[in-house]
Amino acid sequence: MRPGGYGGSDIWAAGRATTEEPWAEPVNLGPVVNSSADDSGEFISGDGLALFFHSMRPDGSGAHDMWMTTRRTTDDDWNIPVNLGPTVNTASDDIMPNISADGSVLYFCSPRPGGQGMWDIYQAPIIPVVDLNADGLVDTADMCVIIDHWGTDNSLCDIGPMPWGDGMVDVKDLIVFMIYWEQENMPEQPDGEQ
Repeated sequence: MRPGGYGGSDIWAAGRATTEEPWAEPVNLGPVVNSSADDSGEFISGDGLALFFHSMRPDGSGAHDMWMTTRRTTDDDWNIPVNLGPTVNTASDDIMPNISADGSVLYFCSPRPGGQGMWDIYQAPIIPVVDLNADGLVDTADMCVIIDHWGTDNSLCDIGPMPWGDGMVDVKDLIVFMIYWEQENMPEQPDGEQ
């Protein structure tokens, strides 16, 4: 472990001006991203605005959980990481998150029960959370949450453009919400009608 960290394994970054230039001295991503637990297995999105990693920090589902942090521009600091949730994280180790080139699929490794071997590779579609008030419904109350955070960088409401927003709650987020709202609230046809 490198001196200057915040706990177990930490995530560091180093840059360089061109591929021919030498790497700069690594910089720790700091206490917002790193915890006193092990934080590693990082994957950064192609645009540099989303960072995925696994960690044993508190508030997880079990052993290693996958987390994500975002930032508005590559010059901005990282936001507080959020757990990817129980849809993909289990009581087993869920590690090495990786995102498809188009940002629509999460790939990861886990020894969870039901696999083919010791460690299996899993995939999960990246779908925005549109039940923003967590009441189990996608409804106008969720739209009000977006409106309440309009013009801010609230990562809960920053769901558009897909897959992880652009750092600002605005009309792009409302468009993504409406797409999913329409899917959830499509009127049903009476039996026999088309």
